[in-house]
Amino acid sequence: MYISMVALSATDSYQQHQAIWSLFPNTPARRRDHLFRVENTSATGEVMVLLQSSTEPGSNVEAQVLQTKSFNPQLSNEEFYKFKLLAYPTKCLSEGKKVVEIHNENEQIEWLHRKLNGANVNVTAIDKVMVNSKKSFNSRYVCFEGILQITNAEQVYQALVMGIGRKKHAGAGLLSLAKAS
Repeated sequence: MYISMVALSATDSYQQHQAIWSLFPNTPARRRDHLFRVENTSATGEVMVLLQSSTEPGSNVEAQVLQTKSFNPQLSNEEFYKFKLLAYPTKCLSEGKKVVEIHNENEQIEWLHRKLNGANVNVTAIDKVMVNSKKSFNSRYVCFEGILQITNAEQVYQALVMGIGRKKHAGAGLLSLAKAS
């Protein structure tokens, strides 16, 4: 895997999605093998994105790879990690027919506990982020930060690689971990 910092000029989530795809022109059958999260936006409108991918990205006119490095996480049971996750917490109503955003903060934290059931999770900060999209409706993402202790390294590794929740194509779902000292 690779972890990269990428600069985009697109501020709309759909345009960001297209710019990120353009970093991987030779992906067979357009299989998504990457996750990304907007880290910040400059005063000039340039968007800085953290990108995790299974193949190395290549810069182009739409997206400039500023830095990239090989990434091979080694997770251990009982270890403590700081985490950050920008997610789109949802729930299904009426037998999975209708999906709605979860707005209640306690329910959002319960959702996170279900998604990270291979870890004991302690959320220390939670922030709401509105994400604009010209292609679909605007969404309210939630940025979770905190400490987790791994109880099942394989489950947490799968969440790290595959992402968590819906709207991964639009910048949600990337779980970042750093060993807590």
